[in-house]
Amino acid sequence: MRIITLLPALLLLCGTAQAQCPDCTPDTGCSISPAFPTLCPLTPPDATVGIPYSTVITFWMPPSFTDPGTGATVDFQQMTITNVEGLPFGLDITYSHADGVYHPQLEQHGCAHICGTPLTAGTYPITISVLAGVSFSGINLNVPQSFTLYLNVLPGSGGNAGFTFTPSSGCGSTSVGFQALIDGSPSPTSYAWDLGDGSTSTDAAPVHVYDQPGEYVITLQTSIGGFVLDQVELTGVNGNWCGDVEEPNLPFVGCQGAPDPYFVLTDGQGGTYTSSTVDNATTGTWTGLGVAMNEPPYSISFYDEDAISANDLLGTFNLPSIGAGAVPFNVAGGTTGQLSISAQVQQTFTHTDTVRIHPVPDAVLAEGPAPGQLCLGDSTLAAYIWLLDGDTVPGLNSPCITATGPGEWQATVVNAFGCSATSNTAIVCPEIAITQNGPVLQVPSGLGTYAWTYEGNPVGGNDPFLVILGDGLYGVTVTGADGCIMTATFLLSTTGIAGNGPAALAPVIFPVPNRGEFTVVAQGLRSSLAGVEVLDPMGRCVHRTQAAVVRGVLHTGISADLAPGHYLLRLEDGSRWGMARFVVH
Repeated sequence: MRIITLLPALLLLCGTAQAQCPDCTPDTGCSISPAFPTLCPLTPPDATVGIPYSTVITFWMPPSFTDPGTGATVDFQQMTITNVEGLPFGLDITYSHADGVYHPQLEQHGCAHICGTPLTAGTYPITISVLAGVSFSGINLNVPQSFTLYLNVLPGSGGNAGFTFTPSSGCGSTSVGFQALIDGSPSPTSYAWDLGDGSTSTDAAPVHVYDQPGEYVITLQTSIGGFVLDQVELTGVNGNWCGDVEEPNLPFVGCQGAPDPYFVLTDGQGGTYTSSTVDNATTGTWTGLGVAMNEPPYSISFYDEDAISANDLLGTFNLPSIGAGAVPFNVAGGTTGQLSISAQVQQTFTHTDTVRIHPVPDAVLAEGPAPGQLCLGDSTLAAYIWLLDGDTVPGLNSPCITATGPGEWQATVVNAFGCSATSNTAIVCPEIAITQNGPVLQVPSGLGTYAWTYEGNPVGGNDPFLVILGDGLYGVTVTGADGCIMTATFLLSTTGIAGNGPAALAPVIFPVPNRGEFTVVAQGLRSSLAGVEVLDPMGRCVHRTQAAVVRGVLHTGISADLAPGHYLLRLEDGSRWGMARFVVH
């Protein structure tokens, strides 16, 4: 049996069970005339997505005021904040009294601090429940109240409150890691990603590879669900309501009147939801409740509301578990009915952002139109860095260069997006030349394999030198291990290859091959002493000695510390000379 209609504007400050905001101090100047519970300010200031929000709201609770519904004077004894639903996700509330209980006869002002970072824009209806303890004509009443206020959350700028991703941009094929930021635990939270290229994911932290350049719009829909109490149907009550002042039990007549049932739903954290009252009835149905059940376990108690005497408990049903569907109950010897519970998405957040993948620059290196020139295919890049055998070559910063030396050339290029690439390798071969050292033609050693020609015909061995065979055109082709093919020619226009005329020296070496110890024999010498030199493949003299000639014959032993390889022995007899090749193992 309701007697007053307490204005719900007082109750704007109901909040969540968790208190994470700093304490607040009420504004003691907050009041209105004529006296009536009020807020200062009347509407919470707008919040903005992604920006920390903080506001203090003062509420004034006059000890007595005139109830506009009845015109009666009401003494305000106590106000208890019991529940709040619909507070934007990311915001929380703290009361100046941690238990949410206020005594207007002792203090007329209280306050609440709303703080946090809202995660999505919109206008949020916030449903608040309180229990107002008032005194009317000496009768104490606890009046449950529910109301809705609206908080505006404006769109944010320069940020994404729903998810992060790294990196935000890339070059070429890029692996991007995403992380959802909204977690509604303990309520079930689900994620639906649109990754911008036709791919999707339901993970909280997906990783995705973008292979092609472009701008990919990423969308994440975060859904926070749970069970909702939709309807309570009371089909009967026990007799605990009978026998008090409001419904007396008369002798020979029995119970007079009928109960005024209402229920109180209590969650596992002690939070409560109190329904409206059905007057003078043993049955009742409360529909369209929409009470979230995210803090199990739950119990529901049914009462008979009495204006004068204490409210009568008609029974309590403890829900063994929460699930969608109809939940029947039969408690306390006759209080019966059922609860209707559904599984619903309670909050949905949608956030978008963009991943930008830039192209990798073209870095194809090829020969340019000019001799010795190397060019890259793209001449519009921001930077060119040239490398020779892995080392940066200073002073070269254009798309085309003339190679400053032989070796492996590459280029690292950077485009306007800061993306870089390294080119293929171009091998610049060294230039070789045949030089003459006495009766020997030679080229640098250590370049690879050697193939000599004389007048177009193959001669000699795989050596960097060749004993002159006579006047004419000599050629050599050198093939390097890196694929370089180098050629050179030499036109010899002198006469002879082994001395002056037909009496050329012809030294004989044995054994061949040897280990640096061998014998040299020659005939027809004219001097008493002959010079003997051993030349390495570079034409350098590595051993020299003189040997006695007896009656025109040289017969001498040589012992030299020679590394394995090909060598040339040169024999000098005055102005004449002769040569012989040998191998050391």
